[in-house]
This record gives sequence, structure tokens and C-alpha cells, in this order.
Amino acid sequence: MLLTLHLLALGIWIGVVGAEFVIEFDGMKDDESHIRASKLHYTTDIWVEIPAFMTVLITGLLMLSEDHLSGLFLYKVLFGLFAVAFNIVGVYAVFKRRKYAMSGDIEGMKSVDPFMKLSAAIIPVFLITFVLAMYIVVQ
Repeated sequence: MLLTLHLLALGIWIGVVGAEFVIEFDGMKDDESHIRASKLHYTTDIWVEIPAFMTVLITGLLMLSEDHLSGLFLYKVLFGLFAVAFNIVGVYAVFKRRKYAMSGDIEGMKSVDPFMKLSAAIIPVFLITFVLAMYIVVQ
């Protein structure tokens, strides 16, 4: 049951990260699009992304055993934790950027861009975690 919930939440999480990439790409058109994207991304984080990655984290930790703390499985766990950490950085940036967007402060919104760019590291980290998990399953 835990594994099923973990995998379901994982699918939702990566799906919403992909959707947010589209939201952010659309937000690059102009300042108005940037404000709209920041508000939409915030709503997506609150209702979908945060519950999804927290479910993945909690179910992953609940399934963790001492046997998992060695070899490739340990690397999978570590990269999974890195993915969560990068996502937390992204959530911080999204929340901060929305605050600026609500007041129409475009420069303030742009000031969180370094955090948004750092959080994009979630994609390669997630892919590494996924590849490690698939390798472990087929072994």
C-alpha cells in the first residue's frame, strides 16, 4: 500500500513539475505573463506539488529500512532527498515571487530568479533517482 501511494505521488509530482515548466516558459513573454505565471505556479504548488512531494518523502521514509542504507539504494535515497531539497528551494522562490507579484513589483520578482534556476536542478536529480530505481528493480 505504501509503495503504491509512493509511486502515485511520485507520478503526480513529476507531472506537475513538467506542467510548471510550461507555466514558467509561458511567463517569459512579458511582465504581465510573468505575474500571471507566478500566481498560477503558486496555486499549483499549494494544491498539487507540495502535497505530492511531501507524500513521496513521507512514504519513502516510512518504507526505508537499514538494508537500504548501502550500495546503489543509498544513492537512490540520497538523490531522492536532493530532489526534495531542490523542490523546497523552488517552493520558497515561488512563494517569495508571488508576494512581489501581488504588489506588481517586477524587479522583486526577478530577484528570486537565482532560486528558481537552482530549483531547476530537480529535473536531472529526479532523472538520476529514477534511473537508479529502475536499475535496482531490474537487477
